[in-house]
Amino acid sequence: MKFYLIVAKGKHQGLPIPIEVDLFLIGSDPLCQLRSQAESVGVQHCALINRQRKVFIRDMGSSGTTYINGEAMPENAEWPLHAGDKIKIGPLEFVIQFRERALSQRDLEEWALRCLDEAQSTKKIHVLDELVLAANSRTHSVDAAQAAAAILDKLNAQRGIIRGRLRIARDGNITTVRINDVYLVEDAELSLINKELHDNLVHPNLRVLIDFKNVKRMSTGAAQMFANLARWLRPNGSTLAVCRLRSEFRDMVTTLLGNSIPIYHDKNAAVLAQW
Repeated sequence: MKFYLIVAKGKHQGLPIPIEVDLFLIGSDPLCQLRSQAESVGVQHCALINRQRKVFIRDMGSSGTTYINGEAMPENAEWPLHAGDKIKIGPLEFVIQFRERALSQRDLEEWALRCLDEAQSTKKIHVLDELVLAANSRTHSVDAAQAAAAILDKLNAQRGIIRGRLRIARDGNITTVRINDVYLVEDAELSLINKELHDNLVHPNLRVLIDFKNVKRMSTGAAQMFANLARWLRPNGSTLAVCRLRSEFRDMVTTLLGNSIPIYHDKNAAVLAQW
């Protein structure tokens, strides 16, 4: 799988660096594919790992610190990366992005600069506000193009917006959160999913439906994470329900979530129910 590091700072700002290898080392060592002799960059500072169509970053335990979205990684830790994540290694700063379709060099550079502008923008609309605006788009318009665009906005609100490992959608007054990961096992993955859930569900009085359609394996740590989420939502007036959970996980989830959190066989039943 091909991905890009987009230089976010310095004289090469906006330069897209394509990465197609399974292991990409960054540091001052001559063996590293991306080298810097800056004092705060370790000999083998960190590695980008392409594994099972996912990208991870591993701190190599050097003297320098690796930062992801402003958060310092523990030494020798491995974290998954998402599109738009910001990486800081000494004076080096990058934004990670993915692109499947090939572009000419000029188009690629324009795409990289656009991605960089979006990553650095301070006027980002919250995902739930974006979904509400899309869902409430007016379809009664004298302009056929505007009416068509409004219909597409409504459809996109139902399909949802991808935020990291989540697909967040709006169906009536229900906020559906589908977990994109197949395996909810690794602590590093769970930590980031937990952060994404808390970052994207901050609005009060939500009806949150967690959709487990894609999840095939789940640890007790993952079930505990959702139990903690339900408790975190309550003071804000929000409620939580679950749908499309595999039968082998039901006992574990019920034990941790309790009977107060409804579990539905399918999404439609959850949307129509009162909870």
